[in-house]
Amino acid sequence: MAQSSNLLTSRSSSLFWLQIGVLVGMLVGMTLLAIRMGAVDLSTTQFIDIIMGRGAASTEAAILWEIRLPRVLLALVAGVGLAAAGVTWQGVLRNPLADPYLIGVSAGGALGAGIALFWKGYMPLGTQTVPVSAFIGSLLALGVVWGISGRGAAFSVDRMLLAGIAVGSFLSAILSMLLFWNQESLTTLYFWMLGSFSGRTWEDLILALPYLSVGLLLVFWQLRHLNVLQLGADRARSLGVDTVSVQRWLIGGASLVTASLVAVCGMIGFVGLVVPHLTRLLVGPDLRRVLPASCLLGAILLVGADLAARTLWAPAEMPVGVLTALLGAPFFLYLIARERRS
Repeated sequence: MAQSSNLLTSRSSSLFWLQIGVLVGMLVGMTLLAIRMGAVDLSTTQFIDIIMGRGAASTEAAILWEIRLPRVLLALVAGVGLAAAGVTWQGVLRNPLADPYLIGVSAGGALGAGIALFWKGYMPLGTQTVPVSAFIGSLLALGVVWGISGRGAAFSVDRMLLAGIAVGSFLSAILSMLLFWNQESLTTLYFWMLGSFSGRTWEDLILALPYLSVGLLLVFWQLRHLNVLQLGADRARSLGVDTVSVQRWLIGGASLVTASLVAVCGMIGFVGLVVPHLTRLLVGPDLRRVLPASCLLGAILLVGADLAARTLWAPAEMPVGVLTALLGAPFFLYLIARERRS
């Protein structure tokens, strides 16, 4: 029996690493395709020449290195981050309908961006005024929600969710008032709230990466404990897990990831909701496998969605959040129907 169990475990592990290898290959292929294609398509010869350093002074090379590459990389890391945050929230709450934007982080980011757009002339940050203001707004919203949630043993995830709903609604109401008073910025803010990588540069990627990296490290650091939490809080405590501390680290990491992404690409919905479910169908329920596989699948999905958003209607461009919503909303309704049946 022991030998049979070890054989099954070995086969399962081999299959998982094969799946990871396939996902990595798909991500590399999608990334190269997204870098090559766009409003200005590059031929295979041009693409290879630019990658190899030939023709570095050409217009096509400038488009690839300065416009398209930072945008594609930002879509890649956004897919990784949103998928990881989705896995974390669903694991902490043990709820398949949980989403990275649950606790008002998105509303805080939207208000920060709105304030920056309305009073940009008074903020000496140049092109980084909007993303920096959005990040500060997200962190302030998170701080308020965190303060209401309690400290130490008094900390409550349920209280955090209720506080997040209330704070998010309040901040959204303030943003609506600002839009009413200054409708000239409505189009810009609307495009930002739908989520987009349009016009993003190396500066935006560099702004997001440090905070995104710290958040992801916190999530992966607590991954083993997140897996144990799926057994229930009482069982996890009996196994020696400090559930309150683990929940705080995980929520903090996922929120930091979300805030950093809201700051530079707006609110891209449904990635954190849909990707973890698709990944479970692929690799099973073990979160130690679901999290890394979700990061890869999320990156593939978002790089592909951004590629479609800027090529299908070229030279016009659709916000990438519209495409993710078209995919995610029906899936969300399916999950609700399945929950009701069960």
